[in-house]
Amino acid sequence: MYPQLEQEPQLEDGATKVRLLTSNNNPKAVSCDNKKLSQIKSKWKRALLRHVPVFQWLPAYNTEWGIDDFITGITLGLTIIPESIACALLAGLPARYGLCSAFIGPLIYLIFGSIDKVIIGPTSLVALVSVQFTVGRPIEFAFLLTFLSGIVQIIMGTLRMGFIFEFISMPVIKAFSSATAVLVIESQVKVLLGIKYLVPGLISSVRTLSSRISEANMGDLIMGTCAIIFLLLLELLERVARNEKHGKILRICCRYLSTSRNTLIVFIAAIVSYIWLGFREKLPYALSSNALSSLPNFTVPSLTIETPTHTYSFWEVLSELSVGIIVIPIVGILTNISIGKLTPKGLVDTNHELLTVGLCNMFGSCVQAMPSSGAFTRYAISTACGLKTPMANLYLGIIVLLALGYLSPYFNYIPEATLAAILICSIFTLLDFKLPLRLWRESKRDFGIWTLCFCVCVLFGVEVGLFVSIIVTALHLLFLWARPEILVKIQELDGMQYISVVPGNGIYFPAINHLRGLVLKACTQANFKIMVVIDGHKITGLDYTAAQGISKLSSDLCRNSDASSSTLLILYRFPGHLQHLIDVTDNLVFCENETKVKEFLTQESLRNGFINLKDHIRASIDLGYKIDIE
Repeated sequence: MYPQLEQEPQLEDGATKVRLLTSNNNPKAVSCDNKKLSQIKSKWKRALLRHVPVFQWLPAYNTEWGIDDFITGITLGLTIIPESIACALLAGLPARYGLCSAFIGPLIYLIFGSIDKVIIGPTSLVALVSVQFTVGRPIEFAFLLTFLSGIVQIIMGTLRMGFIFEFISMPVIKAFSSATAVLVIESQVKVLLGIKYLVPGLISSVRTLSSRISEANMGDLIMGTCAIIFLLLLELLERVARNEKHGKILRICCRYLSTSRNTLIVFIAAIVSYIWLGFREKLPYALSSNALSSLPNFTVPSLTIETPTHTYSFWEVLSELSVGIIVIPIVGILTNISIGKLTPKGLVDTNHELLTVGLCNMFGSCVQAMPSSGAFTRYAISTACGLKTPMANLYLGIIVLLALGYLSPYFNYIPEATLAAILICSIFTLLDFKLPLRLWRESKRDFGIWTLCFCVCVLFGVEVGLFVSIIVTALHLLFLWARPEILVKIQELDGMQYISVVPGNGIYFPAINHLRGLVLKACTQANFKIMVVIDGHKITGLDYTAAQGISKLSSDLCRNSDASSSTLLILYRFPGHLQHLIDVTDNLVFCENETKVKEFLTQESLRNGFINLKDHIRASIDLGYKIDIE
């Protein structure tokens, strides 16, 4: 041990303070610490802005945006109330449960939503799919379906599984939407006729309707027909609003009358019913019912369902809902993605949308809401009204809450035929038969996918059609992977022929046998006397199996056991990082430039007798080689 020098305590304390002071005043250390702290703050700020988009636009919010959003929010609030009631009836639920979905979703999307013009709420598309899994079951199944759908969407978003939706092509989405429109319209025909039944599937529904057509009620038919005519006439006012030849005040009035047409028809029909009941005890048409005046309680849904006759465990609930907990999340997010692609940005963070819509559904189930998502009708209204930010969701949610608290008893005066008319007119815009006609002219393959998806959705259900279409699309992508574009032709270089092979993309193991087959077919036609050059400048990827297949191709080009009589295989302009995967054989070489290819081509032509010695000497001199002739 080294001896320790004794120091005075005062000096030791002073030295310690000096060292600490010097360390803290080091400019480089302070600068480094500040830089690290700044990087951490910047990272957290970017993460906060990415996951909570409200902080992106809220600091820049101004009065002009506020006025536009307020008008849009009021308009959307008055529009979503009748739509929510109609969607609830379509899903086989009382009216108030549709309204519960119409306020909780917008309030959550206000904070976490990333697409400005998406307004979360009940949709006829999701309602139609939901009823396939909840029909004939206790009402609690609908709430638990909402909860489980939200959980699945959150899991998918957390695991960043949004790439799955890239496998759903535009023809599939359009066919899915058109088929859903057909199914919704068919499901509302019975309401227009005043016939009540609830069966899953188009075929079963048509069969039941045809057998009970004698029960049709003329009062419901007249009310529904008048409502449809009224809605169509007010929709025509949108054309007047777009015509700049008319005055500004007239155009504004026409625009808001057109966008508020659903609210107006509900208001008028309810007044007619109220006045009628003042003179008569019974109406000639059916009214909606079960609308209670109260705000929903916030309760976490139970994973078990108890009924007077049976208690369903969680696993029994999962068995009853089956693939519904997968289909509903997919169907719900598809609309949001489609709307996002229509916005000026055109880009959608699918994983973030999965998380946001999942939160809307998860918290929505706590207030007895049905599954929700964005809707094209609300997107059209928000665009027409000049929506600037998601702040309109706040005003919309407040209006729906007020309606739930004070106006619910008056919803009992709304005729069911009027709600059916609203659904039919709203969903009719999703019918798109111009696309298949264009696909028939320009892309038969996409036309086949559209036809398959549409027919399967209509005949066997939207969930079956969606999965079948995804499978068919995935199979087509696998086919393109296994059969990539490969150009094989005979070319000449300085009068010498060779077989040129140009793969158009990455070569992976499903495609290697296809490549070998094309090359061998060309070599057979040339009697194995022409050199093969595979130009790899377009190859972006190569796996081990494909690399070994290329090595085996060189063996395939050997006509005899003697390698000297085999056809030479040149790999031209192959990326350097891919060359090490390929085993070099006696008749396989790599070339990086055309001069080297010309050298091998000259040697092969001489060996096969295609050129004489003079030509060989002249070619060698041109290439810069010294020729010794004895």
